[in-house]
Amino acid sequence: MASNSQCKTVLITGCSSGIGEALAREFQAQGYHVIATARKIEAISHLRKAGMTTLSLDVTKPESVTAIKTEVEKLSDGKLDVLVNNAGILTRGALADVSREHIYAIFNTNVFGLMAMVSSLLPLLIAAKGTIVNISSASSVTPFPFKGPYAMTKAALNSYGRTLAIELSPFDVRVLTCPTGYIESKLEANGTDQVPENSLYKAMAGKMELGVPQKQMKGVEYAKLVVNEVEKGRGWGLGPWRFGAMREWLWVGTGASKGYWASMMGESFLQRGFKDIIGWNEITRVVRKDNSLE
Repeated sequence: MASNSQCKTVLITGCSSGIGEALAREFQAQGYHVIATARKIEAISHLRKAGMTTLSLDVTKPESVTAIKTEVEKLSDGKLDVLVNNAGILTRGALADVSREHIYAIFNTNVFGLMAMVSSLLPLLIAAKGTIVNISSASSVTPFPFKGPYAMTKAALNSYGRTLAIELSPFDVRVLTCPTGYIESKLEANGTDQVPENSLYKAMAGKMELGVPQKQMKGVEYAKLVVNEVEKGRGWGLGPWRFGAMREWLWVGTGASKGYWASMMGESFLQRGFKDIIGWNEITRVVRKDNSLE
């Protein structure tokens, strides 16, 4: 096996399970030196045993981000071929109930922390003419009730990636945004319902996980598609399809392509479609009854 200095290097955030772990294993299978990170180092001990470099990282803490840059410089001779921004949190709740503190907390991890990682590691990415992969969500373009805070962060990430791709093009750094559909992972299961006592939607407490398909893309399959896209090089794409040799957007995961096309059909069509998918008429009945409106 080649030494770390002879391999391409990838740093991945949020590797304790799910998408992050699957990506780490696939990049390693493709010959990369994988630097896997998580807030709790013990949560990725299994990846260290698999031969990966594991580091503790909290993207919301500037000192942690700075320390990671120092470590990566030592491990990769001052170059980073791929940065995968996967770390993120999901909470569910009605937008009318969301506190300022809660919105800041989710943006701090899903957006501000990601931006800090890019800014800190950019010199290493430029040195390698590398690739930044931002794991977004198909919910960023769809009106998904009770996922508003999460979807807002991913919509911000889409806009960030779109502009960043142009700004970094003079330096030959590629930015790949991945609006992701449903993947077998712990993200939905680990998500919590935020329902204060005075909520208009308290009848929905514990029932806000809507529209989740029983069959979801496996993390292994998802990781292969993403890593394959990273490896292909330059070209262009249209929605779920690929042309040429590279694109800046990759729609992948169960329901991702449907979300893309639905978002192209106009807001009225989009809202009606999602209300049907999640059974919104019944939810409306329950909520109105609980608020003595029926």
